[in-house]
Amino acid sequence: MIIRHAQEGDAEQLQSFDVGGPTAWLDEVSEIVLGLLVWRSDPHAASRDRQVIVAVDGARVIGVTAHERIGGRHGPVWEHHRYLMVTAVQADQQRTGPARLLIESTFADLRANGCESVEWLVHPRNRSSIQFSRNSSQRPTRRNRQRIIPT
Repeated sequence: MIIRHAQEGDAEQLQSFDVGGPTAWLDEVSEIVLGLLVWRSDPHAASRDRQVIVAVDGARVIGVTAHERIGGRHGPVWEHHRYLMVTAVQADQQRTGPARLLIESTFADLRANGCESVEWLVHPRNRSSIQFSRNSSQRPTRRNRQRIIPT
C-alpha cells in the first residue's frame, strides 16, 4: 500500500468510491469524497492549505483522508492547527488497516510540519468511528480533539 497526495487521475475512482451504507453519516461521507478534488482546488480557500491524501493498493484507491488549516469564515487561518474533514475506506477494505495507516501517516506528516492540533467531528451513532478515534495509538500532536456532533 502506498500513501500519497491525491492526483487528478484519481478522480474517477473517487467518484465511484464505495464507503458502504446506507446510513445518514455514510451518505454524507460519500458526498464529501465525491467532491474532494474540487474542494481541494477552491481558489478562495488557498490559505487553508487543503490536502487530500489517498491510500493506493496496486492501482486502486482504497482509502482517502482530507484536512485543512482551521480558520473562521472571514477571520484568521491558524497555520499550525488542522481540521480533519474526512477519512474513508472502501467498504471491502474496512477494518483491514488502511484507515489507521492513513491517519498515522497523515498525523506524522502534520507533526513534522509543525502542526500543534488536529480536530475532527464524528456522528454520535457512528460507533465504529468513535471507537477508532478513541483507540488510535498515534497521538497526532500536543493537542488532539475529537468532537461528537449532536443529532
